Amino acid sequence: MSQKKYKDCFEKLYSLFTEAYLTFYVWKGLQEKEFEQIFRENNNFWSAILFALENTWLTSLAKLYEESNYSKRSTIISVYSLVPHQADAMRGKQARDSLKQHEGTIQNVRILRNNQLAHNNTEHLLNPKNILRKYPIKYTQVEELMEISVYLLSYLHPDTGHGYSFEGFAEGCQRDAKSMITKLEYFSKKKAEHRDKFLRGEVHSPQFP
Repeated sequence: MSQKKYKDCFEKLYSLFTEAYLTFYVWKGLQEKEFEQIFRENNNFWSAILFALENTWLTSLAKLYEESNYSKRSTIISVYSLVPHQADAMRGKQARDSLKQHEGTIQNVRILRNNQLAHNNTEHLLNPKNILRKYPIKYTQVEELMEISVYLLSYLHPDTGHGYSFEGFAEGCQRDAKSMITKLEYFSKKKAEHRDKFLRGEVHSPQFP
C-alpha cells in the first residue's frame, strides 16, 4: 500500500469511527428507564429509532474491526487492513497489542454481524439466545472497544505525535439525546394540561398545540 493510499484510508477510518461514536453514544443517552413513557407515546417512531441506532453502531463496529481476506488484501477499510501497513514498527506493534487485548469482544461482534446484521441466518434468528449465550456481547466491553479507538487512531496515524480524544464528543452525544427527551417531556406535560383544560370546558379544542 502506498503512503498516499494509507493516508487516505486512515482519514476515512477516522470518519467511520466518528460515525460509530455518534450512533453509540446517542443510543446510550436514550437508555434510561424513565424515558420509557415518552417512548410509549410515539411507540412506532421510537422503536424504529432505537433499533436503527443499535443496529448501526453494531454494524459499524463489525466493519471497523473486520479481519478477513478482504482486510488482508486491503480492499476494505478497517483497523486490520491498516495495521500491517503502518510504517512505524513500534506504533504498529502497539496497535496489534491493543487489538489482542480486546479480541474476544471483537470476535463476538463479528459473529453477530455474520449471523444477523449482514445475513439473516436461519438458525440464529430462530434461536438468537444460542449464539448470544456462546458469544455474549456485554455493553461495558463494547464501550471499552469504542474507547480504545482513540489509541488505535494515534497508533495508526501516518505521522507521529498525534493524539485523539472523543470524550467531549461522547458526552455531547448523550447530553443531546437526554436534552431532546427533556423537551419532549415538557411538551407531554403541557399536552396533558391542555387536555385537562378541555375536559373542564376551559378551551374549545382538544388539539394541542
